[in-house]
Amino acid sequence: MGRQNGLSLIEALIALVILAFGLIGVAAMQVKALQSAIAGYTQSLANVAAVDAQERVWAALSSYQDCDTIPLATIESAWLSHWFAGQSATLGHTQGQESRIDRQDCQFDVVVRLRTGPNEPHDIFSYVFQLPNQP
Repeated sequence: MGRQNGLSLIEALIALVILAFGLIGVAAMQVKALQSAIAGYTQSLANVAAVDAQERVWAALSSYQDCDTIPLATIESAWLSHWFAGQSATLGHTQGQESRIDRQDCQFDVVVRLRTGPNEPHDIFSYVFQLPNQP
């Protein structure tokens, strides 16, 4: 049998299978990168929402005598409605019903429960701040 030039059909198929596995790997990396970008974006929004809660509490402090008299339920309700209520809300796809603002004396804890994807575990973002006691 003489020397054969070119590739055989089997060699070409093996090369295509190897190329296909490589492309599947690249596609999987792209999907993971997109998921990570969405998670980072959602965490950034949670940070902005927590700072918004802090600013709402600070604004209320100017109208009340001390931290204990701030109407936290009213502030929390407006905050939850703004960030988590409905599909048009900025963080409406997260677990807004489990997000909250807690108070102990003049220390406040803003908790945002995030879920970045349908199969992703819940992340809890906690933002703690302290207000000064009013004389």
